[in-house]
Amino acid sequence: MKKILPLFIFLSFFLNAWAQVLDEYTFLRTFTKDEISSSFGIFANYDIDAYKVTYYTPDVHGNSHVASGLICVPQSTGAFFPLLCYQHGTVAGRDDVPSNLEGGYQLALILASYGYVTTAADFLGLGESSGIHPYIHADTEASAAIDLMRATREIAHESDAFNLNDQVFVTGYSQGGQAAMAAHRELETDLSDEFRVTAAAPMSGPYSISEKMVEFTLGDDPYPTVSYLAWVTLGFQEAYPELFEGYKLESIFRPEYLDDIILFRDEVIDRIELNDRMSDTLVKYAGAVIPKFTIHDSILVALTTNPNHPFSMALADNDTYDWAPQAPTRLYYCTEDEQVTFENSILAESVMVANGAADVIAVNRGALTHGGCVFPATTSTILFFSVYQLLSSSDDVTSTYNIKHYTDGVHLFVTLPEKFAFNNTRLEILDMSGRPVGSYTLNQHISYFDVSQLTSGLFVLNFYNDGRLVKADKFVRVRNI
Repeated sequence: MKKILPLFIFLSFFLNAWAQVLDEYTFLRTFTKDEISSSFGIFANYDIDAYKVTYYTPDVHGNSHVASGLICVPQSTGAFFPLLCYQHGTVAGRDDVPSNLEGGYQLALILASYGYVTTAADFLGLGESSGIHPYIHADTEASAAIDLMRATREIAHESDAFNLNDQVFVTGYSQGGQAAMAAHRELETDLSDEFRVTAAAPMSGPYSISEKMVEFTLGDDPYPTVSYLAWVTLGFQEAYPELFEGYKLESIFRPEYLDDIILFRDEVIDRIELNDRMSDTLVKYAGAVIPKFTIHDSILVALTTNPNHPFSMALADNDTYDWAPQAPTRLYYCTEDEQVTFENSILAESVMVANGAADVIAVNRGALTHGGCVFPATTSTILFFSVYQLLSSSDDVTSTYNIKHYTDGVHLFVTLPEKFAFNNTRLEILDMSGRPVGSYTLNQHISYFDVSQLTSGLFVLNFYNDGRLVKADKFVRVRNI
């Protein structure tokens, strides 16, 4: 993909890797694992400390810019945790962000409770970052996330609040799925010496903005979140001033929608209110919420037929699927998604595999809506990541690697290090949908269990010691013939 981003912005990203990016961080509150478990219906493994972080990252013009974000830290003395980059979905406005414990922070909290130091950038133009949010602008979604990861490493180095190992995981939902893909691409293509991605799981993201999302949102069928078109336009006017020179709002949108879009731009109303107002106006003038009727015909024709039009070029610059991830990657989606068509994930898998990616799979989590897909997609992500997650302790860094297992096809044999024997160690077996299929207490150095009832396939082994996840591994059951 040919990048429109000017060279000086790229250089500012590169040089930023060697500079201090942390401004300050503030403790917000502690979420207990019981509180997390009861609130979200999960089994949380750790209490979580939440911090608001401000840090420096480039704006769309390459200038140093103060941004904000949230980090969620598992409580555990001496443990070394992976770093997990979580990208949030579309929010309502400036204050609806993770660092304010709003705007999708819940997923960051849940992910952290399974043993990850989790970062959640607010993105440019949101939270403490001034200006308009460059909505779905892939480069700054990536840079804001990566600089928060750098700031988190700085906090780990200068404080005793937590420790990090070398693993990095990347995920996000909706807008955050596209933003996660952008961050993953940047980490692997330009920053592999600084961060090595262990696994990634973008969820329900608009990876093909210029193709699949244009077809999905600007066709003849109703589309409920018409406000996305306004936010994309406002953000791209800021991010691509040369491309959008001569295109004022009134030359893009029909006059009956302008006043409300300007109120949103000036932060008088939020995106939810904008969506309600634009929807009501569409019903009044067009009879249904069909977004193509908000823009002038010339713009519609350009977006749907001319890939060389400035609008089309800007959209294509923010597609995030045409590359080849090296880390294992899962693209979770649902087929009844009314906001982000699942065809984004199908196309991304096809192109990535054709580009040479070894382990990219698009996974259907059911006939569910955009909101309904959140829980199964997140559950699948937690399970997928647990296969690769490593946890270690400063007093015995090798202890978590010393749990050994093997199978003869009928039995599963487990050998524990001596320090875990008779010390409340438990094994939980899950299938690849995250469903528990076996739970066992390990009360001696060597244990074995009958697993002949399991179907053939891949399973996850989660080992818990004193209620804390200490190792996750894979187990392949082959049914004897």
